[in-house]
Amino acid sequence: MLDHILRTKPAIRAAFEERLAAYAAEYAAVSGDFGASTAARLDEFASRGKMLRGCLVPFGYELAAGREPSGDDERAAILAGAAMELFQSGLLVHDDIMDRDRVRRGGPTVHAAYEAELERGRYADPGHNGQSLGVCAGDVAFFAAFRMLSELPVGAEAARRVVAIAARELSLVGVAQMQDVANGAIRPGSANPFRDAPCEPDEAGVLALYRFKTGRYTFSLPLALGAAVAGADEETSLSLERAGESLGVLFQLKDDELGLFADEAELGKPVGADIREDKKTLLRLYLFAMASGDERERLEAMFGNQAAGAAEVERLRSLALELGARERLEAAMRRYAALAEAQAAAVRETTPSARAAFDELVRYSLERRS
Repeated sequence: MLDHILRTKPAIRAAFEERLAAYAAEYAAVSGDFGASTAARLDEFASRGKMLRGCLVPFGYELAAGREPSGDDERAAILAGAAMELFQSGLLVHDDIMDRDRVRRGGPTVHAAYEAELERGRYADPGHNGQSLGVCAGDVAFFAAFRMLSELPVGAEAARRVVAIAARELSLVGVAQMQDVANGAIRPGSANPFRDAPCEPDEAGVLALYRFKTGRYTFSLPLALGAAVAGADEETSLSLERAGESLGVLFQLKDDELGLFADEAELGKPVGADIREDKKTLLRLYLFAMASGDERERLEAMFGNQAAGAAEVERLRSLALELGARERLEAAMRRYAALAEAQAAAVRETTPSARAAFDELVRYSLERRS
């Protein structure tokens, strides 16, 4: 599945490695092996992922232009895809620190790896300093990604659009991430310190967060970068951004389902993190809305419980099935799948193979297991 989209992965992987290796020489001049190892660590971390977001950049070019990129446009789309993967790495490194996750993509998170190394070296406060190093590594990823974008072999207007799109979308995802952190800190009786509104987000609030935290970043951004390299008109770019946003909401809804129902080995990280961090997901909202008084008390005891383990996960799975919360979540996923397909159909220049690949991407987002 997704062969048409992922066929550019080897080229993106090669560009990623080549540019990071070049930057590593400069990092080494700052702090020797420690600086060079930062690039190597980011490279290893990114290599564990599917690189789907990076591959969506040349795919966005094809959707917008009605042809595959070639020549300098191909080189630009591939390098922009590598930059997209660096942005993704930086966000995941920071996200793992905020979520207190220690496993990502089947291996240790970046800050957990730093912590283990500091502990072996008998450094002071390895937990705090490991997190601090993780923050710095995530920052390096962001700045290196923008540097990659500055090196694209495109004209001045396309270069301006690429950087402007990336800066806009990443600032929006940053604000959405802040809202997500604030939502996770809400407890019964919490008062909203930011505005005259209830603390607990409603369905519209959760979906708005998904649009900016996942939808626009995961799909709209790479598709828009590809369209910018292709020199697409505004109408085409907006249609792709809208389709990507809907697809991204679907992707996040599936993440919510997998966060409770996935097989941990397939997921590549512990199941139940959303429960322990009391993430204000749509599935959580449905559970509380559909639960009775006694059931709500049990839910309140489980969400936010840092000690929640396999037993709590299993009880929550059973409750989600009994109440119909999972079924309701799946219905929402199908609505966003249909919306994404309709919005993509508005792009006029798309090739039949690209249109079929987009529909396959929608099916993958609905059916994926990790």
